[in-house]
Amino acid sequence: MAQPIPLTLLPKGPDPAERLEDALHKHTDAIVSALELLQLLHDRGVLELAHGLVGAGDQLVGILTAAAGTPESLRGMRNFILLTKFFASIPPDVLNSLVRAASEGAEREKAQRAPGVLQLLRRAGNENSRHAIAVTLDLLESVGKAL
Repeated sequence: MAQPIPLTLLPKGPDPAERLEDALHKHTDAIVSALELLQLLHDRGVLELAHGLVGAGDQLVGILTAAAGTPESLRGMRNFILLTKFFASIPPDVLNSLVRAASEGAEREKAQRAPGVLQLLRRAGNENSRHAIAVTLDLLESVGKAL
């Protein structure tokens, strides 16, 4: 004969409307911040862009997959990663100095006549110039080995 199945009723949690009301009171600042962020994203067109990307879904994935599978794309991605590593290894103060020197040198040279060959040779004899020339020659040798 059939046996009765024991049934244990779990106490029902708070009403969903009550939970929402509690959450609104507890997280008012966060909700207001989230709404402000959502409005900013809408104003800047980011939400429309995201909506378009999600809507394109499979088509976009197909296009990206086809483009990323070409040898040129793979080479480009590898080169980008290598350049990122290279620039990350340069201390910011050195790169800043290089950019500043290039800008100042370009402005100075615009205002003057082109330097003579002897003047360039004298400048090449400077210790700082010799260091820079050595680094440039190292770079050229590395490129030559890779060819």
